[in-house]
Amino acid sequence: MNPSTIVGRVRNRFYQKPSKSEIFSLGLVLGMVGIFIYLSPKIPYAFFDFRIYLNISTSGYGYYYGYWLLPVFNLLEKLPILLSYVLWSSMNILGVFFASRVFGGKAPLALLSFQMLYSLIIGQISGLIVGGLALCWWGLVNKKWYLAGIGIALASTKYQMGLVGSLILLFSAGISWKDWLRSLLIPSMVWAASLVFYPGWPLDVYHLLLNNPPNDQGSLSLWRWVGPWALLFWLPPLVIKISPQRRLLALVAASSLALPYFQSNDLLWLLVMPIGWVGLLGNLGFFLGIFGWIMLQLLALLPLVVYTAALVPKVGKWIKLPAGDDFNPPNLPHPQVGLHQE
Repeated sequence: MNPSTIVGRVRNRFYQKPSKSEIFSLGLVLGMVGIFIYLSPKIPYAFFDFRIYLNISTSGYGYYYGYWLLPVFNLLEKLPILLSYVLWSSMNILGVFFASRVFGGKAPLALLSFQMLYSLIIGQISGLIVGGLALCWWGLVNKKWYLAGIGIALASTKYQMGLVGSLILLFSAGISWKDWLRSLLIPSMVWAASLVFYPGWPLDVYHLLLNNPPNDQGSLSLWRWVGPWALLFWLPPLVIKISPQRRLLALVAASSLALPYFQSNDLLWLLVMPIGWVGLLGNLGFFLGIFGWIMLQLLALLPLVVYTAALVPKVGKWIKLPAGDDFNPPNLPHPQVGLHQE
């Protein structure tokens, strides 16, 4: 399949009419936002992270991300909390839906997942980061480097997930170094501007991490068990001779296993990929209230299964891991075969 055909498939998938299941899942998850608002007085952790984002204008406590998104939070902070929460939740939901269309995953699987609902109840930024990664890939597919750059700037706000994810996409796209530089122009300008308007913010975040590290009980990274040895997960996708598609899936899965810290809700990054029913493993998180934090740590099972299936074709066939040729990097002269072929 030639690159132009791949681009055409991505565009057709993006512009196709929403299916009944997509409309249902969008309606249901938007309805859950209303339910969370109704129940928020009885849920002590409701909007917990979102309130931290809003309070960054007056206090940096608990905010560990890039400061270039602060103008958005400053605007939302001026609105009534419930209205700003609805707007914020809607942006995250649309980010996940957009990413599902771009990457070829099943939107209902991602939108109705534990990861999506958990992100919404605490007001996390994960859906928006995933949307930024999708915008990056959309820009790379269509050779619109400014769109790729905007996507990178947005995704890199949560750098342990989004910046690493952006680098994975740039590496996987098969583009020249010149196009790398074109794609990185806008984010570089955004990063530099943040240092002008918020001087010294990286040091502030660094000191915050030292003095008040984030709670890692919900982290599913294997770093907690094996330490720096987890970095070895990066090697097989880079050295084993596999198709570009399988390599990309393996690298996305590896990012959740090999990084020192990876939140369970950030598995949305994997759920918007074409991984099929395997994504249902992410819903083990619904048992959090019964078994505690160990259930979020056990969510490492999902990326482990995808990682293994991407590297071992027989496992991929056995679990029927779906993947289409249009997911191959679009800028390679001769895209290689899909997941289930040698």
